[in-house]
This record gives sequence, C-alpha cells and structure tokens, in this order.
Amino acid sequence: TRLWTETNAFRWAAAYIVKNQIKGDYLEFGVWKGNSFVESFNQITNYSNTFYKVGMKSKQQSNPFLNIKYHAFDSFEGLPDSDSEKNPIQYFGGNYKAEDNLFLDNIRAAGVDMSRVTVTKGWFNESLNKGAAEKIGLSDIAIAYIDCDLYESTVDIMDFIVPYLNTGTVLVFDDWFRNRGYTDHGVQGAVLAWLGRNKNISLQHFHNSDTRTAVFIVEIDAKISTDQINCV
Repeated sequence: TRLWTETNAFRWAAAYIVKNQIKGDYLEFGVWKGNSFVESFNQITNYSNTFYKVGMKSKQQSNPFLNIKYHAFDSFEGLPDSDSEKNPIQYFGGNYKAEDNLFLDNIRAAGVDMSRVTVTKGWFNESLNKGAAEKIGLSDIAIAYIDCDLYESTVDIMDFIVPYLNTGTVLVFDDWFRNRGYTDHGVQGAVLAWLGRNKNISLQHFHNSDTRTAVFIVEIDAKISTDQINCV
C-alpha cells in the first residue's frame, strides 16, 4: 500500500468523512493514470479500518466504508482545447492523455477493489447527466475530487454534482491555485460562479495541500449567514 505524505488532500478528506460518518460515494473527475484514485482508495480503507478497529469504544463496530463505491470520470483523451490566454502553458488540448485500459490496469495492480469501481468515459459536457448518475446508482457524494484544470470542464462537473451534495460532503479541487490570480478564471472562477447560481450552498475551507490543491466542506441551507466561501 502506497500512502502519500501526511499533508496530502486525500488523507484529510478520508479522515473527515470517516470521523464524521459522511455517507456517500467517492467521485473523481480527471483520473489520468490512476495515482490519485489509488491513493484515495488506500486512505479511506486504511483510515476507516483504523477508526473501526476491534475493541474501539463505539456504537458501531463494523466499518461501513468497506462498501463505499468509487466512480471515475474521464474522456481519456487528455484536456479539451481551450483558447484562454490565462491558462498555464501545459493546459493544451490532448495533454494528460491516458488510455482507459492503462488506468484500469494501474488501479487493479495497486489492489483497488474493482467490484466497487465504475468508469464513465467521455467529455464532461456530454457524459455528465442524470442518466449517467442513474447508471452508476449515484445518490450521495462523500468526496468529489475535481482534477480537470479548466474553467469550462469545472462548470460541467459542478452542475452535475449539485443533486448529490449534502452537508458534510468534501470537495477537493486539484487546480484551485492555478488561475494566475484571476478569481474569474480557471477552476476557482468556475466554482465562484457556481456558488453565485446556487445560493443555498456554502463552502467551508478545510485544508490546502501542495502548491495548488484546496479542500472544502459543503453546507446546504446554512442556518447562520456567512460568506459563501471563506478562509481561502
């Protein structure tokens, strides 16, 4: 089992959902070769096994996270074309391409329980819809890891996940700090615009990891009025 550093976003996300018993599935948008998918599986498995270990003083001794489903979403064609001059230089069409078979071979070799894995292949603007959610049996999201780099792709993802969010859902944005400081651009810009369209959703900042990743906790219909996003 390979576990990344203690400060990585996947450990923080796993710790949060386990300690708080957040129900739902794991979703990853932009899986590439599978490294982060494997890490999330390992962190949730290891952390929950430790939390629900035999002899723990808890009302619930069995580990419910052993049944969590893992859903992968990717075109497997790399990034789509984008003509924005504000994008980092590596954000060009076709970059980060990896075949779906490579992804599957890698996560299988790493010991991921394939019986709990689904793969939805396609460009997000075409593949992310209610029919796709019904096909994989999606009802609640515990963690969504969003690694799509671009504003346009993030818009498609955020609109797709709205019906499946609950208070306590963890959202991990790999490219939160890759917009060159423009708050109307990149992943951050797309999320801020999405919050503007969904006034009942608030995000509480939870953790920053490495040089680009930010983690947030969702709150639906907050009882106390605060800014929709804070402490970034």
